[in-house]
Amino acid sequence: MHGSTTFSFTGTEAPSLEVVDLWFKYPRSSGWVLRGVNLRLYPGEVALVIGASGSGKTTLLRAITGVGVWIYGGELRGRVLLGGAPLEELPLDKIRRSIQVVNQNPYTHFIEHVVGYDLLSTAVQLYGEKLGRRVFARVTTALKIEGLLGRRFFELSGGQLRRVAVAKALLWDPEVLVLDEPLMWLDDEGVADVVEAIHVARSLGKAVLIFEHRFMRLLHLADSIYVLREGALHRVEHDLLKKLQRSVRPRGSHPPEGSGSRTTDRPLLLAEDVWFRYDRREDWVLRSLSLEVSEGTTTVVYGGNGSGKSTLLKVISGYLKPNRGRVELRSRAVYVPQNIYLFFTEESVLKEFEVVCRSRNLGRQCVERGMDYLRYLGVGVDLEESPFNLSWGQAVRLAVAVATAASVGPTVLLLDEPFTGLTYLERLQLATSLAKLGGTYVITTSNEETLALVSSAKVFKLAGGTLEELRGIPGRDPLEAAELCKALGIGVNHGVGS
Repeated sequence: MHGSTTFSFTGTEAPSLEVVDLWFKYPRSSGWVLRGVNLRLYPGEVALVIGASGSGKTTLLRAITGVGVWIYGGELRGRVLLGGAPLEELPLDKIRRSIQVVNQNPYTHFIEHVVGYDLLSTAVQLYGEKLGRRVFARVTTALKIEGLLGRRFFELSGGQLRRVAVAKALLWDPEVLVLDEPLMWLDDEGVADVVEAIHVARSLGKAVLIFEHRFMRLLHLADSIYVLREGALHRVEHDLLKKLQRSVRPRGSHPPEGSGSRTTDRPLLLAEDVWFRYDRREDWVLRSLSLEVSEGTTTVVYGGNGSGKSTLLKVISGYLKPNRGRVELRSRAVYVPQNIYLFFTEESVLKEFEVVCRSRNLGRQCVERGMDYLRYLGVGVDLEESPFNLSWGQAVRLAVAVATAASVGPTVLLLDEPFTGLTYLERLQLATSLAKLGGTYVITTSNEETLALVSSAKVFKLAGGTLEELRGIPGRDPLEAAELCKALGIGVNHGVGS
């Protein structure tokens, strides 16, 4: 592995990754998703790519790793070089050793249940027993995860899990490390874990390519910053970025206010003295928890990873039964899960609307209403497109549109981390749209920066299994970041693709 910690990026050494005039499109797609992308990434350099959901970030990742052609059957023009060698001339094993991707869902990387056993078995398989143990020790020490090696993956926080995923990728000693939305689902403490992992990867001489919507927390790490817009990468110089940040700060923005429906004092949801745990041998996840939600209001449940937010929504919706206490629903409840693709069951966007409307004995008007909601939320996709092919942000907004379309009469929408996978501007637009739709919402979030988007909501912190109402909430303000997105030309992408 490389051990240098000082890098100049002067071009005197070969780039770890070079992309030259790259064009890419999917089968049966009439248009190119990528249009003349150019990128050079040198050892020890950190590059940050930002862009609207659906702008092509995931497609670019697929193209530079080869899976866009081999797995998805896409058409590629231009060149991708890893360590100076053309991608198409490299055997699969060489590509895996040259470029490693840490996915949005880090659980996909692991086979064994225990952290240390999974990492050690991978290292031994790659290098043999003696060298494998040395590589394993070096990587785990560098990332400071020795204390996690005896734990099971499901016991880790989101940030710890990302650090372990980065460790597994580094076992391969790649030239390029790609992080796909590394801050997704993470609370504020987890973000710090990821930032530390990026520092370690850079210190080992890796070229690090990051695709991220929550880019404000990573700007200080990036040597180069790019906006993916209209299929091409546009470099943003740090001086210009600082100038834009100064220019948007005085103007600011305003959180959404108002509602499309009248707020009433009529409770639609009552939870009283709720206790819940998954197993008698385990500690309580929820303990003596009470919550009341009135019609036309928004309630936000804020808490760290593992605090029990998803469990609470599942108990409210009836997926889980409380061990003690009671939950009374005086309306219909629709649960939209954190892993958004679990919400969908059909092969096309149109069929998602048709099936849910038919299940509620609603006619064609319901389908038309749902498609109107989808456009209103800023998603202009082909209705024959599979929901599983949409970007994460598009899929979130599709789920909200489907749930809202079939909501006749009082309904509580339980939205588990709905702002995940969206740019700051798209988060603001989603919050504004929800406020205008005027439904009744219970929303979970794991980071303070989201709270400014729902300033009129009642906010509770979930900690120790119980809820405490918060007032006068401090924290980072994403509204200026939304204005920065506008200045950078990162708006809502209406095309199909990811």
